[in-house]
Amino acid sequence: YSPRSDCHSQYEVRVDLLNQNMEVVQRFAPETVICYIEEWNEMTHLFQNYGPGVRYIKFVHGGKDLRWWKGFYGIRLTNTCVEICPAREA
Repeated sequence: YSPRSDCHSQYEVRVDLLNQNMEVVQRFAPETVICYIEEWNEMTHLFQNYGPGVRYIKFVHGGKDLRWWKGFYGIRLTNTCVEICPAREA
């Protein structure tokens, strides 16, 4: 994520691991990030030891500019992905 060169922006992300009843098993939701400098940043997280029963992943992220402009302004996002990897055996 990166702010525009002419405006500060904020970025938010939330990832929920959900069970079959759509109840949260584990959540990643850091505080909102305020971006002042036009540079690319990366947000990563690795879920571990969450136990059995996860059936769904809910991934939501985005942001907005801090000038409240109308239109397609605000935070820039690129190369978004969710990776699912099998557990390593001990």
